[in-house]
Amino acid sequence: MKIDLEGEMETLLIPLYGKAKMSEDGIFRDTFAQRAVTRLNFDFSKLKIQKKTQVMLAFRAEYMDLYAKEFLGRHDESIVLHLGCGLDSRYFRLGKPKALWYELDFPEVIEIKRRLYPPERGYSYIPSTVNDHSWLDSVSWKGESILIIAEGLFMYLTEKEIRELMNVLKDRFGSYTMIFDVISSLTVKYSKHHPSIKRTGAHLLWGIDNPKDMEEYLDGAKYLRTIYMTENPNIRKLSPYYRMMYRLADIFKPAKNAHKIVIMEIT
Repeated sequence: MKIDLEGEMETLLIPLYGKAKMSEDGIFRDTFAQRAVTRLNFDFSKLKIQKKTQVMLAFRAEYMDLYAKEFLGRHDESIVLHLGCGLDSRYFRLGKPKALWYELDFPEVIEIKRRLYPPERGYSYIPSTVNDHSWLDSVSWKGESILIIAEGLFMYLTEKEIRELMNVLKDRFGSYTMIFDVISSLTVKYSKHHPSIKRTGAHLLWGIDNPKDMEEYLDGAKYLRTIYMTENPNIRKLSPYYRMMYRLADIFKPAKNAHKIVIMEIT
């Protein structure tokens, strides 16, 4: 399948490749990513995706999968909004849950994704930028519980854009739960040296050191918890070198805090 992506748009291929490689290594199970990588006519080697990046992306996806499954198990009637979905296959990895599931990303991304994972009953695509809030008109909501997933998204937005998004979601739904990943301010500062970021020309714009500070972004926002990549039990499956890396990262706060997952509840 031929794809035409350039510059920053190529960053969406990084998590796809990372999950596919870690699936091959038995660290994370994503046969959908493996098949997608073989179908796409693209030279992934030019993205210079380091092994440590592949591991982190797999750990991030696994944590978000587990939380989404837990959330859906607690709520009989739910809607999942996956913002900046990229080429992720979470809906299929979770066995096509009964919740209404919406995936949002740039029109160019959705065009590719439709070919990889055709939409079906209960699984819809919204081709839009996340900052054009008119996309919310595409969501059919009748009071169901709302789970917002923002994976690999917020670091590409400004704080102002994140605040506006969170407030618009509250205006629309009243309450929702959100799981997302964040990077530290130090990670933003040094991101320009990351090989894949340099290769694509992407720019990381936002990071936060204490996610609890996001309670100030809107009324009713409650920080629930942070999940650190260094706590993933699958670290034991890694090579001795990477096991040592993660043990050291767990000890040193700047490394542990560099990239993490946050859960918030807005009421």
